[in-house]
Amino acid sequence: MPTVYTAIATPLNAHGTFDPVAMSRLITHLHAAGVDGIVPCGTTGEGPSFSVTERLAIIKHCVAQRAGRGVIAGTGCQSLSDTITLSAAAFAAGVDACLVLPPFFFKQAGEQGVLAWYRALCDALPMNSKLILYHIPPMTGVPITRSIIDGLLSSHPSYVAGIKDSGVDAAHTAMLTARYPQLAIYTGNAPLLAQAIRDGASGSILAIANIVAPSVRILTDDPAREDAQVYLAAVDGYVRKVGAVATIKAILGQSGIPVGNPLAPQLAHPDAQAAYRDFCAFAVPS
Repeated sequence: MPTVYTAIATPLNAHGTFDPVAMSRLITHLHAAGVDGIVPCGTTGEGPSFSVTERLAIIKHCVAQRAGRGVIAGTGCQSLSDTITLSAAAFAAGVDACLVLPPFFFKQAGEQGVLAWYRALCDALPMNSKLILYHIPPMTGVPITRSIIDGLLSSHPSYVAGIKDSGVDAAHTAMLTARYPQLAIYTGNAPLLAQAIRDGASGSILAIANIVAPSVRILTDDPAREDAQVYLAAVDGYVRKVGAVATIKAILGQSGIPVGNPLAPQLAHPDAQAAYRDFCAFAVPS
């Protein structure tokens, strides 16, 4: 059965530091809403805005609160050594897998440079380590290409567990599911969820699952539910108008689950009450 993972927001206190009590409250809420697991320190969790030490504290807390559910940790950093350090520590803490961005700054490195970077990461990790490659070119500008995937499967097949496809292209997700049936393929795009499930995706890792997890569950279990797909696409489009992290945090706060504001350079939503009011106006599928 396809799984629902939440790209969980990171609650912060008034000083802009991690709030573990609020994170526990959010995790409990998401578990009750029907998610199969969470992904801390991904894009929605503002992973790149935290230090390695801060990210590890967040990840460890999420593992401690997992209550039998899945935890996939966002551990990709620009620095290979930081990625190795954080990934190794996350596995030692008990995560199921690590979601790893490609190195994104030196884009002239090309496919061979990215492949060499991932191979070096695999070489530094224990044999039982499971990596989810993070394809999100709208943010990184560095795609996880077939050449990179094929190269890693050739040299380190036991390390590559799956791919998160946030490339906003249903055909690309369908290609991944068909070409790599041995891998778990997760869509990161709510408007494409039903199509991805029909095409054989293993499930989703979605930002809006923070605020609409029951509807994500409905559509995942029954991709024929057009009303649920229309709803999720509308909510997804709305939260991205101002900024997904800021809007999701505003809606959570107004719904009684305070999680603070985003870290710099991201800005807080300019009108949290209006964001929540507009969100509540969408017709929720039942």
